[in-house]
Amino acid sequence: MLVFELLLVVLFGFFLAVLASFFEVVMVRTARGESFTQGRSKCDHCHHKIDWYDNIPILSFLWLRGRCRYCQQPIAKTYFWTEVVAFLFGVVFYLVYISWPFLQTLPIAQVVLYFLFSFILFFVLLADLKYLLVPDLLVGLLTVLALLLQFYCGTNWILPVVSVLFSIIFFLLLSFVAKKIFKKEALGLGDVKLMIPLSLLLSWPKTALSIFLAFIIGGIFAMLMLLTGRKKFGQVLPFAPFLILAAVISFGFGEAIWQWYFAFLL
Repeated sequence: MLVFELLLVVLFGFFLAVLASFFEVVMVRTARGESFTQGRSKCDHCHHKIDWYDNIPILSFLWLRGRCRYCQQPIAKTYFWTEVVAFLFGVVFYLVYISWPFLQTLPIAQVVLYFLFSFILFFVLLADLKYLLVPDLLVGLLTVLALLLQFYCGTNWILPVVSVLFSIIFFLLLSFVAKKIFKKEALGLGDVKLMIPLSLLLSWPKTALSIFLAFIIGGIFAMLMLLTGRKKFGQVLPFAPFLILAAVISFGFGEAIWQWYFAFLL
């Protein structure tokens, strides 16, 4: 039984590594303005097409010792470490699942959906940090997972829909006003799209709290960057990480924060 479970964990981790490798390709090609659906992977140096046996997550990099089979130039380690982290994601998920009795009381499908949502959200964070973009494919996958979670949990659809409409209208108006003031794009459309799955998952009023926290956290971080000289006024900062962090806080502690806030007012 232990051997069977270990095999399942390894297979699940390898499946996540495959997803991670694909997501990395999506991020890189989107940043280059290329389609990720056309053409096989190529070496960045000699542009030779990579055969399937040289494109196996983690294993191929180790087998080739981190170098292209044809030109012997180093392969970007980003792919390898992204795949390793994804594999460890699967292992940690299994360890947490068997260690927390609470999780085992929940339907396994619900737990897996939440895990996959978190997994993809991690790559959205990476994409914005590395390339200042939020790939549409990842947002689409998050939206599908958020819809499945809403269907699965049997939640009233009114509040999630209200949350989505509120966040879209709010960010579009904010983007319009900011563009008028600063005479340039101050908020990426990817951030607006990202709020669709986040709002579906959080519902109301956690969505409003999440947006508020995102601007507070982002504002503090931006101020620290300016004070330390790492950023200059007017330079672009990735905003998706703040949206994600605020969403995680709101999802886990939203009700407690609302109760504290109203108690403070009264």
